[in-house]
Amino acid sequence: MDSAAPFIGTGLAAVGLAYMMRSKPSSNPFPSDTRTNPKAFEHDRDVRNATIKPGYSAKKLEKHVAANGDFDAIIIGSGIGSMTCATIMAKAGKKVLVLEQHDQLGGCCHSFYEKGFEFDTGVHYIGEMRNNTAIRFLFDQLTNGQLQWSDVADDYDTVVLVDDENQDANSLKTIDQHVKNGTTLPSFQCSMLSGRERTIVELVKKFPSEEKAIRKYYDLLTEVRKAMLGFVGIKFMPKWAASMLIKTGLVNKYTNYFKLAEKSLTQVLDELTDNKTLKAVLAYNFGDYGTLPKDAPFVMHAVLVNHFLNGVSYPIGGSSEFAYHMFPTVEAAGGKAFVRAEVDEIVCKNGAAVGVRLKKDGTVIKAPMIISNAGLYNTAELLPPTVSPLKNMTESGVQNGVGGISVYVGLNKSNAALNLKGKHFWAFWTKKGQEDLDGVCQKYVDRGGNEMDDGPVPLLFISFPSAKDPLWDEKHPGKASATIVSFCNYDWFGEWEGERVMHRGEGYEKRKKAIGELIWKQTVALFPQLRDCVEFFDVGTPVTNKYYIRAHKGEMYGLDHNKERFTAEATNELRPETDIPNLYLCGQDIFNCGIAGAAFGGLLCASKVLNRNVYADLVDLKKKSPPSIPK
Repeated sequence: MDSAAPFIGTGLAAVGLAYMMRSKPSSNPFPSDTRTNPKAFEHDRDVRNATIKPGYSAKKLEKHVAANGDFDAIIIGSGIGSMTCATIMAKAGKKVLVLEQHDQLGGCCHSFYEKGFEFDTGVHYIGEMRNNTAIRFLFDQLTNGQLQWSDVADDYDTVVLVDDENQDANSLKTIDQHVKNGTTLPSFQCSMLSGRERTIVELVKKFPSEEKAIRKYYDLLTEVRKAMLGFVGIKFMPKWAASMLIKTGLVNKYTNYFKLAEKSLTQVLDELTDNKTLKAVLAYNFGDYGTLPKDAPFVMHAVLVNHFLNGVSYPIGGSSEFAYHMFPTVEAAGGKAFVRAEVDEIVCKNGAAVGVRLKKDGTVIKAPMIISNAGLYNTAELLPPTVSPLKNMTESGVQNGVGGISVYVGLNKSNAALNLKGKHFWAFWTKKGQEDLDGVCQKYVDRGGNEMDDGPVPLLFISFPSAKDPLWDEKHPGKASATIVSFCNYDWFGEWEGERVMHRGEGYEKRKKAIGELIWKQTVALFPQLRDCVEFFDVGTPVTNKYYIRAHKGEMYGLDHNKERFTAEATNELRPETDIPNLYLCGQDIFNCGIAGAAFGGLLCASKVLNRNVYADLVDLKKKSPPSIPK
């Protein structure tokens, strides 16, 4: 990095602080440590539902406003970005109204119950909870110490490379034969372990001639970790100041992040080694952000791997614990949350956002600030034609991410009986020694919707949530669960987008069943003990995602995490403030995906609307408080 960088960075930080201080900042949301001893898990679903399923009615809204006064802000959507932003604002004394279109709060951080089984929709694991990190401390404060974490197995991810010589319908015959015989498909496997050096040692055992490439890869991860401050700095900086840096080229003296972002994951791995098997192993979890290695910037992959480097965790009690422990703080400050309260329009006056209109009854609710956690494209569609449709953002090179499909399976035996482990398996069907994750996955998503018998689904993320939650056996004795996730082309199901949920017709059900059963066959061919244990089976398609979590094109991670999204120009555009006065964005689209990424998008938005650097407030409190993990 250029020697002028510290000077430039310090100067711009001062400019940013001066900019934020033009008007009086709000109160510090983190003046003291609010952690209390965690209470026992609440098993009574009626008690839990009173918090996470607060149904909307005009009378309830009117009664709340009469008792507490008008709201300071309205947030559209209740995902982790919204929860983080709303809770921080509440801690600063603001009254926030959160409006959720689904029947429970949480967005992708919610659980659902079917036939005696519980399933999470989007929380599989999260990094940096096993150490005294800022993100761990943030969740401690947001939930007042009530959200607890269970360490996932040390070998938290296992890469499974199935040798698929044919890559066609003949491969399906092989899978069927293994399922019938109760035998396991042969594969090459390599696990990721908690701790950088432990993982390096494990990789070198598998690839003894590639130690230099492996160590260089991990050195690059460290370089990206340091450079990440440049990405964050642009987000916190006033837009005009960041624009000046970018236009003059000074941004590359301030940080090397955007230079690193110019290369794709595939390009970086190609420069490190010719070993295709090793490259497949190092690229394995691109599914965690939903972009193929050839399109994803290496920096995005590096941020993810760094996040998991020291091990991963799972929320004890399941993902609904986020909403259950955050929204009481919102209500304690005079705020409120409602479900079944879909926003139909962002109401504008003289070009500025002044309120929202509800689809259910046409009620218009006004507030000085409107914050959207609904995603960039959904937000643009909520705006009236008389105002700018956020073109500066939507035309900055971004696009929708790829659609996702999820298979939820309830099993009629316990974790112990099935020998299930609280870890994850990333299984790929690709030719041995010629592994090409880009090629097989691109070929798959380019298939037609009727071509499921053309070959296996080349990527499966397989997990057993029941084995990760230490409370599972207490809640669901004698049972277990499996969740399998993969990519899915939205066009395969798009024709049924407008049909009523649960009534989309025979064609939809037939196609959904075909891909769901194929995914399950492939899973059983790797875990033969699961055969004949299915008690509940359901499949969520891209249009399922659109209906329940309003994913614009059924995507799992909002905007595509491609190279175009992480240019300096796009980074500067994708920020909380918009070109429409009083309208702000929060969540993953203005930062990046995942629980931590979306939460930081919420924190970033809270900083803007509160006119203070709340991250600095958090870090200052952390320095004065006992550690999250006792030493």
